[in-house]
Amino acid sequence: MKKLLVLLLCAVMAFNLTACGKKGGNTKTNTNTGSGTGTTTPTTEAEKQETTLTAFIQQSVTSESGIWQGWGAQRLYDDTKIKLDTYPTGNEVEQKLQQYLVSGSLPDIVGFKGLDQAQLAMDADMLVALDDYKDLLPNIFGVSNYEDAIAYSQKYTSNDTGKLLIMPSAIGPAAYNAYNWVPLLQWDAYKKVGMPEINTLEDYLDVVEKMVKEKPTTENGEKVYGFSLFSDWDKYTALEVSTLSFFYGIDTEYVSHLMETDVLTKETKSILSDDSFYKRSLQFYFDANQRGLLDPDSATQTFSNVDAKYSAGRVMFSYFSWMTGSYNAPASGNVNADEPDGYASVLAKDMKLYDAPDQTIGRNWYFAISKNSKDIERACEFLNWLYNPEVQKYLYNGPEGSIWEYDENGEPHIIDPDGWTVVDQKTEPIMPAEGGGSLQDGSYIFNSMGLQAATIMDDGYPICYRYWPTTLTRNPSKMKEEVNKFLGAETLAEYVTKNQMVAKSTQAVNMIPTISDEMEMTISQIGEVIKKYSWQMIFAKDQAQFDELWNKMVTEAKGLGIDTVTQYYQEAWTNALEVVKEFE
Repeated sequence: MKKLLVLLLCAVMAFNLTACGKKGGNTKTNTNTGSGTGTTTPTTEAEKQETTLTAFIQQSVTSESGIWQGWGAQRLYDDTKIKLDTYPTGNEVEQKLQQYLVSGSLPDIVGFKGLDQAQLAMDADMLVALDDYKDLLPNIFGVSNYEDAIAYSQKYTSNDTGKLLIMPSAIGPAAYNAYNWVPLLQWDAYKKVGMPEINTLEDYLDVVEKMVKEKPTTENGEKVYGFSLFSDWDKYTALEVSTLSFFYGIDTEYVSHLMETDVLTKETKSILSDDSFYKRSLQFYFDANQRGLLDPDSATQTFSNVDAKYSAGRVMFSYFSWMTGSYNAPASGNVNADEPDGYASVLAKDMKLYDAPDQTIGRNWYFAISKNSKDIERACEFLNWLYNPEVQKYLYNGPEGSIWEYDENGEPHIIDPDGWTVVDQKTEPIMPAEGGGSLQDGSYIFNSMGLQAATIMDDGYPICYRYWPTTLTRNPSKMKEEVNKFLGAETLAEYVTKNQMVAKSTQAVNMIPTISDEMEMTISQIGEVIKKYSWQMIFAKDQAQFDELWNKMVTEAKGLGIDTVTQYYQEAWTNALEVVKEFE
């Protein structure tokens, strides 16, 4: 499919692409830390004329489109006189990207949510080499934080050109206390059944069964389930099944959805190995269904359906730290009730939570400039603005004095109570800054900034308010106070670190090269088999049928070539472990 796409693109480009001018020089203007003020690209009077750039930012999955509005957009206009006309992403972003590429109408600014997407554009020679415009991009080439990311991209993700075609984002240290995969239980029900000790994943079955008996329905009379899954995010596996592996430091996403990569032992194997965690997870949910604990709509419902059930308190167990619907929101009245409730972190004693690596090379989310752009220099000015550390600090937090300020000791904090009202209602249009809008209007459109949110700035504090000490120790809710007492720690990070329950990952998981068209097709076919049988196994009538379906799945996957896929990824992983030594 990629080859056909490139052939079509070549024909289109002969008519549609204009020649790109070259810019020389290499201006370094920033501090050694790279977290200082940054620089503003010099502009001529002509460049100061209002310009509208188009943008297709796949990192932000939304159906919204049009001119970017709000206080963040106001800062962009004030600084550059640029307006950003965003194109909708939503579902099927890869198909939309291919349509833009084939038609030769790739927008000025492109955000890629994965190297495979970026590879399509690079194969089609549709991206500007940012190296040719260094003098217009001092906030990229002159910021030391970005040096390793640029070097890696030039060497390993440039289509062998040695150029910077795609600029990584989310560069810097992993965020503190920001685990994505965490087992959560409804706190009030867990307390009422005696807060039983949980030693392994399978122990949740007994505990959750007791909790459902304690709370079989909500106050509105709706049925409560122990577990509820959804299938609309499935790509090559039953995603909500493979997700459980991250509780034990096993990646089933970044290296490959078909592989289990243990970030502690540095070993990788097929998810269809007989001793795989994927099989264990399937068994877990099969057992849950046999006990009547699994939502019968799990195989067909969407994330939105499940999110609504969490908001209503209809599910006892969650596997994402953020998947609580609105149940934990202060406005729900749950977390500060006389008998506080909400979804709380309750870990099995044998777990080691996957902790994202420090990203000196960034993650596989990128920004680029299209060769189709009629004003590449203005596009460069926008990208230079976006990667300015001080601009990013502004987009994360708003202007100083709006919702935050420094205290007499120079420590940043959210202003209480008005600032916290804005933070707690970040989607509401109550941001007290020129341009208006909501707090999330600053960075939501990009979803990923140049620097990680935990990057330390020149003031000695993280760039984003979420990781300021005053935020992490903010007056906790009644539920949080009880959970902290239960954990014996003020944060989950403190608890798992103290108890050696962390599996720190390596950047090698982000260093796997894109696969060939043939292997992509093979993996897609294998994925269809795995998804089909996985859901059948979860809802199998008995253990015998479960085992029979597993054997069928493995046999069919082998027939399609999963052993070849496994060998490829094992070799790629071995190579990545060598390459990463340059950057860690």
